Amino acid sequence: GGNFLGEHVSISMDRLRQSLGLMAKHLNVQIAQLITPEFSNGLPVCLIGNKDRSVNIGLKSLQLCANSIMPYLVFLGQSMADKFPMHAEQYNQNINSMEYMSALLAPVDLRAKIDQNTYDLRLFLSKATIPTYEAVRTVIQADIDPSHPYIWDDDERSIDKNIAQLTTSLTDEKGPLLYDQR
Repeated sequence: GGNFLGEHVSISMDRLRQSLGLMAKHLNVQIAQLITPEFSNGLPVCLIGNKDRSVNIGLKSLQLCANSIMPYLVFLGQSMADKFPMHAEQYNQNINSMEYMSALLAPVDLRAKIDQNTYDLRLFLSKATIPTYEAVRTVIQADIDPSHPYIWDDDERSIDKNIAQLTTSLTDEKGPLLYDQR
């Protein structure tokens, strides 16, 4: 085997990731316009459902999250095919090793977009990381519920309290995050 041109796969995967980054930019703008009264044609500010609460952020956090993720997706969308590694196979395989990296980066982005219609994130994790995810949820006392997200209403839980719980657990040598129970 060998002596094949991997540039086709590299360029295709690069374009796929670049398109996902561009889509993320467009979605970011659309979400921002949706929660902004000047652009949302009379919808409530931040799409707040319960207006009777004095403090409720609605979907503002979604917009902030999209705004922080979008640059990362654009960064991951950068081309790999033009970044040649050290030449391999008597100087005729310089692009083939980049096809693997290009293809490897693409499914990571795609997998994050898959909608499984569940709040149970274990479907997106490897077998090796599931125990850590479960341990974190145990430490912060947040049951894993496929029909309910980590936070439903703003006042359901205190994120700073959860951070403190995780920090404490990380300093406990017998805590569930550091202690291997096998």
